[in-house]
Amino acid sequence: MNKTEIKDSLRKQYFEFSEYINELSYDDFLFTDQLKWSARQHLRHIVLSITPLVQVFGMPKIIIEQKFGAMKNKSRTYDNLLSNYLEKLNKGGKAPSRYVPELVLETEKDSELNSLSILIDKLISEIDVFTENELDTLSIPHPLLGSISLREMLYNAIYHVEHHQKIIKTNLQNEN
Repeated sequence: MNKTEIKDSLRKQYFEFSEYINELSYDDFLFTDQLKWSARQHLRHIVLSITPLVQVFGMPKIIIEQKFGAMKNKSRTYDNLLSNYLEKLNKGGKAPSRYVPELVLETEKDSELNSLSILIDKLISEIDVFTENELDTLSIPHPLLGSISLREMLYNAIYHVEHHQKIIKTNLQNEN
């Protein structure tokens, strides 16, 4: 995907996620079987996960390269990255503790959705600062995948929100 396609995909996936969360009843938003996260916790996890990405994209390019390095290989395709990510998840990969939402959250749906919207808008605008080449050559650490290109991290952000929306839907279907 090129920058325009990435931005369109981010906008679409995060909008769909936000709309889905917004339409949940209060009971569904809070529902948990104690073994799985509630929709509220998934929403918080998405905000916690996207925040550092927005911060990195707001850094000067030279700082990104100095702090995280440059890629030696070409960026994987969306499908290849997704395959690697799912493989890590299937082998037991979990979110690091800093991305795990608290068990009891005081987060209100509207304020958290607003925060997510602001973060995604900022990320999408920051993408334009980077050339296509820089998206492939600048790296950033991913908790499961190690050092990946900025483009690959954006691919992951696109899939990540979709993944959590599917989990919420499955959890709520199993409740009924």
